[in-house]
Amino acid sequence: MGEVYTGSCLCGSVTFEADGLSDIWYCHCKQCQKLTGLYISAAGVEKDKLTISGTVNWLPISGKSQSGRCADCGSYMFWDMHGSPSMSVLTGCVDDTSGLTVRGHIYVEEKPSHYEITDGLPQYKGYPEEGTRST
Repeated sequence: MGEVYTGSCLCGSVTFEADGLSDIWYCHCKQCQKLTGLYISAAGVEKDKLTISGTVNWLPISGKSQSGRCADCGSYMFWDMHGSPSMSVLTGCVDDTSGLTVRGHIYVEEKPSHYEITDGLPQYKGYPEEGTRST
């Protein structure tokens, strides 16, 4: 059993407990931009170690994934790839991210031109395991 992280949506109608939340990644893909207006900060957790209370609206993003939002306030909280044993939790919804480390940036080739990534963290064209590091 890892550290248990808790969190909620803006209005508090949806809460969660994530046992063993993984380190954080910043995603700059077009999909995340369209869902949030910029990029997202998310950490992964095994689905069987995530307990969600409250009503979540699961909206299809593509044939491969869905996003989870609070049914009351619309807070974007979760991203789920169909068939994956884990799911992403948006870190803005986590009560305290102490103990988590930001690992880097993914899908940087899709990043809009109006900002630069200057934090010195690793940057990847896609997922890190694809071996597509860009810097």
